[in-house]
Amino acid sequence: MKDREFSFQGLDFKTELKLALVLIIPGLCTMLGVLFGGELLFPKIHFLKSVAFASVMTIGICMITLKQLSRLVKEKNWTINIKDDHFHITFRNLNYQFQASEIKMIKNIGNVGLRYLTIKTADQTIKIRVGDTGLAPFSSQKDIDELDAFVQHIKPYITKKFNKKELRNIINPTIIPNLGVYVVKGEKIKYSIINKMQPWQVILFILGIAGAVMTLLMTVFFYYIDHK
Repeated sequence: MKDREFSFQGLDFKTELKLALVLIIPGLCTMLGVLFGGELLFPKIHFLKSVAFASVMTIGICMITLKQLSRLVKEKNWTINIKDDHFHITFRNLNYQFQASEIKMIKNIGNVGLRYLTIKTADQTIKIRVGDTGLAPFSSQKDIDELDAFVQHIKPYITKKFNKKELRNIINPTIIPNLGVYVVKGEKIKYSIINKMQPWQVILFILGIAGAVMTLLMTVFFYYIDHK
């Protein structure tokens, strides 16, 4: 691998998770508030229209809130320095150093405007999140291009030293450059239930969970209406 340094703006997994958890409160408040308000102001409105409007409002409020929260996040700079096949990755107070030969798995997944890159060694897991979409507004297209350039830079090494997982749940395997999960040769490739699913099965699974959550919310909603 040629020596090179990459620098881009993004988040780590823990920070992204914290932001997602913070969104639960305004999201639920918006959803329930719109549903209850719609019932009080427009009691004859069709139930599905009320739910659709509440969903759109919830997504909108979450996107605006996340945009504001992302501006409050300081020190979003990732730096990856490669020298003599030695990786030195820094982010805030995190400092990772390892040889290329220590890497066990590289996961590069995402979609247009969003990248999830994970690098795993025997004792370290680095999770990098870069995105410029409405629900991931903490980077720019330039940052995404820089991360893609990093993966492209190490791709010859990956091709030589790693095996690629067969991910049946990926709808479009070329949606981002070098999409895939790569496991170092000699390591056993393990598949989760999601990995083994076809795209339509994953969609049904997600819709099932969403339906269960919505049913729970609607149960609470109608209980309130019946007992008010």
